[in-house]
Amino acid sequence: MPSKQHHDNEMQLELDALQQRLRQEWLDQSLPADWDGLDSWQRLDRPKTRVTIRLDADMVKWFRKLGPNYSRRINAILRIYWLALLSGHIQAHEGDNTIARISLRAHALARELRQGSGE
Repeated sequence: MPSKQHHDNEMQLELDALQQRLRQEWLDQSLPADWDGLDSWQRLDRPKTRVTIRLDADMVKWFRKLGPNYSRRINAILRIYWLALLSGHIQAHEGDNTIARISLRAHALARELRQGSGE
């Protein structure tokens, strides 16, 4: 007779497979067939920081094929992802609760401000 651990493992495998299927269906249906990038690549007037990161070659190739200023596109997509996390439209990977971290930091800053103003 299979153990509880066996059933737990089997359930986890089924849930992982379901999540993978749902993710693939969502991705397949979320982008229009003719989508080739964002609507605008206008420069954002925010300070920039030069960094070195390693990206998958196929991703770099795809962004470069969309035209000049591909680093701005990557930045814009990261910003969209970040804003979606903050707004609660998407959830981060397991173990990273962005909203909770930001909320805790905001409360700490509010306490510091109140203490600084003598309240």
